[in-house]
This record gives sequence, structure tokens and C-alpha cells, in this order.
Amino acid sequence: MQLSFYVPAFDQNMRWATYSCNGFSAGVNQDDFRGPGYKSGYDPMWIDLLREHTKEPFHVLVGGGDQLYCDSIAREPEMQDWVQQAKPSSKRLYPLSPEMATCIDRFFFNHYCASFRNGAFARANSSIPMLNMCDDHDLIDGFGSYPDDLQCSPVFQAIGARGYFFYLLFQCFINPCIDGLDDRRGSHPFKSLILGIQGPYVGLPSHSFLAYMGPHVRILMLDCRAERRKDRVCSDEQYTKVIDAICQMPPNVDHVVVQIGIPIAYPRMVFLENALDFKLNPLTALGRSGTLGLSGFVNKFNAEAELLDDLNDHWTAKSHKKERNWFIQQLQGISRMKRVRISFLSGDVHCAAVGVLKTLVRSSGGKNAKLTEVPPATDYRYMINVVTSAIVNTPPPNAVITMVSTLATKTHKTLHHAETDETMMPLFTHEPNGTPRVKNKYIMGRRNWCAVWWDFNTGELVFDIRVEKEKGLGDSIGYEVRTPPPQWIAGS
Repeated sequence: MQLSFYVPAFDQNMRWATYSCNGFSAGVNQDDFRGPGYKSGYDPMWIDLLREHTKEPFHVLVGGGDQLYCDSIAREPEMQDWVQQAKPSSKRLYPLSPEMATCIDRFFFNHYCASFRNGAFARANSSIPMLNMCDDHDLIDGFGSYPDDLQCSPVFQAIGARGYFFYLLFQCFINPCIDGLDDRRGSHPFKSLILGIQGPYVGLPSHSFLAYMGPHVRILMLDCRAERRKDRVCSDEQYTKVIDAICQMPPNVDHVVVQIGIPIAYPRMVFLENALDFKLNPLTALGRSGTLGLSGFVNKFNAEAELLDDLNDHWTAKSHKKERNWFIQQLQGISRMKRVRISFLSGDVHCAAVGVLKTLVRSSGGKNAKLTEVPPATDYRYMINVVTSAIVNTPPPNAVITMVSTLATKTHKTLHHAETDETMMPLFTHEPNGTPRVKNKYIMGRRNWCAVWWDFNTGELVFDIRVEKEKGLGDSIGYEVRTPPPQWIAGS
């Protein structure tokens, strides 16, 4: 088979496609998403992406996390005695046998070979050069957001270390044993690589990338998984090196897209986080005992509430909120001093949305005083967070979408002290079939991916979120959002 890919001109800004969550969660029937003529439920939206690639080629395929789902490692025969230990303490202390170590390597190797060589995804990743970041399912569900005692257990450490090794090998084409762990200029094959400190549970340093996407655009693939703990997303050392790399960009760069996996400007779930984290939560107790058929309410690793690791992952979780706010303010400072527009790109949540950070407008008059917002083009605090997820996995239930949509209208004062307001963009005014949406204009609960390009005429960066029209039919409609180039004087 002859394969080809497209290389941009020397002075051309790249056109790229981005996606996340390329797999089905346990318990989802993939045939529900397989329309007529498709071999599996994985293919429809990938066929849609390839169709757009045929019309106007993509130069890069950006994976925003969960490029494959490795949760099924827990179903391997050699892992069953560990999985079936009734007490969480027994799982934590369970020794890693040579057979289990061999099983873990065998699983990751075979799973990558099967996932990356089958279906429409294989055609995409073999004809569009990839740029990927790691999220939990690339290792195992929730990795990095469980308590330290579980994360440090022999079996979990082995899954994390080998999973991260195979992620680097198959998704980044890096073998740290051969390529080394020195990111100084000229010392590593990958010029865009930024190494952090050694992750607490993966045995290797974090691997972030500040990649060239054309003369006016860069993308920061921030490794938010390798250094993650329940109380930390990234280390101070990684932040320092990443910020330094951005500050050294040439002055012609107008846009920096920060790929962070999990949304940073998104409706809060604090009430649910508090409820699930409550030690006396009756549903958790019933789940642990298996009473009333609620065993699925708790996860199989440490018997905590199943959704708690997902909520602990979020930037807006109690344990990450301070770090989140600091990171946003650091990027605001860079945006102002460098005269560069910063945007965020995220996945993870299985729906599409656009969050907005902008300068807070305070009233200087009475209740009826008219507020004049700072135009986005001249507002260095103006940052959009494009959320595109999932290209394969099922959207959340309608009740969850409704709840998140309601929360999207809530005013957040978290960053008002830093003169920053936060809101969601009412992008989805119509259904894919053209029917007006009266209530929920903030969250789209359908499978999706996103095309991104730089507009030559305006200097804007365009994000075209491609939303599935009908489940399983492989046809999408675009919802376009643009972010303007910076129109302020550097340092002003």
C-alpha cells in the first residue's frame, strides 16, 4: 500500500485536526454507534475527518489525550487475582510477579498494534503526522488522581511506568533508553521537547512539547499526567521550563495554543465532588458492600466513588484550584509582555464547549450603569478554551448534559481579584439539523472533533468544531469560533 502525507510550505501556517477520547468506556455497546456501512462504531467520525482531509489536507493530527483506552489491562488473566482482592489494602500490598510484569508489557504492545493498525483511525494516523499528549486512559483510568498509597503500590507503579514508556514509544516515537533524557539544544532528536522532573508514579520525567505549527502559531502540549498527583497537576520545575520556552519564541508568533487535556474554563462540579468525597456517603458504603446492586458505584482499585477520580482530575477540583488560578495568571502575564494570543484546547469530558476568560469589567456607577467590555482583540486576558471530545466515546447522559448546561450560566468570581472574568460561549444556538436551541446553547453532547487553521486575511486562529449530525452516520456540521490576533503593544 502506498501512503502519502502533506507537508506545508516553508512560510505556511499549518492546518490541523485535533481530537480526544478515541475509544469506548467499559459497558458501552459500540454497535450503537455503528451506522449502515461501517465495520465498527469507532469509524464514523474518523471517516468524517478523513473526508475533510481529502477536501483540504491536514498537516498535523493532534491527539488531546486518550488516543486509546488501556483500561482493559485489568481483564488480562495474570491480573485477575490482584483485581479480585476484596480489600483495598490487599491491592495496595499485592506484589508484582514476573508473570504480571510480562503481562503488562504484552498488553500494551499488543493493544497499541491492534488500535493503531485497525479501521479508519489507522488510515488517519498513517497519512497525517501525529502530535500527541498523554491522559489517564493512555495508561489506565484515573491514573495520577488516586491517593498516594494506591499510586505507589507495586502493580499500579508498573502499569504507570510501562504505560508511559509505550506512550512515548508509539505516540511520540521516543525511546528514552536510546534518545536520552537531556533536552538541551542539540542533545535530543526532538527539538520541541521540554522535560520536567521525574513523575512520582511513572519512573520518567514529564515530556511536554512546544511545537512549531507555522510562522505565526505554536502549540504547547503540556504533559499534565506524568507529574500528576492528587494534589498537583504539574511541578514548579515543569512550569518554569515551559514558561521560559514560550518567552523565548520569536516575535512573529501571534498565537500559542495550550493543549491541557482537561478543560480549564468549564462548569464546576464542586457540589458533586464534595458529596462523593464525603466519608459517610451512604451510596459509597452500599457500593463497597455490594448491597442493592450498587457495586458499580465504586471503582475496582480502592473502592472510592467511581466518578471521584474524574472530578479530582479537573483543574477546578479543590486540590487543583489554586494551581489553576496561578497558571492562568502566569499565562496572562506572558500574553501581555510577549504580545501573543493564548488559547486553550481540551478534551476528556465527552462533549463540545467553549469557555472564555477575559478582563473583568467593573461598574463605576449605579445599578443601571452601562458596562463596556474590553474588545477581545485588545484584551490580553482574552483566552478561549475550546473543548472537543469525544471522537469515539459516548456522550454523557442527557441529564448530565442538562446539569452541566445549567452550571454553565453560573457566574464565577474565582479570578475577580485578578481582574479576570470567566464565562461560557453560547456557540450552539442550533442543533446539527438546524433546529433552534432554546435553552442549552453552551454544551453539545454529541461526538465531535475539531479542525484548526490560521486565517491569512485576518490573522485569526479558527477552531471549527465538527459535530456528528446523527449517531453513527459519519457526517458532521461545523460550529466555528475565532480568536483574534493580539492588538496591543507588548508590555502595555
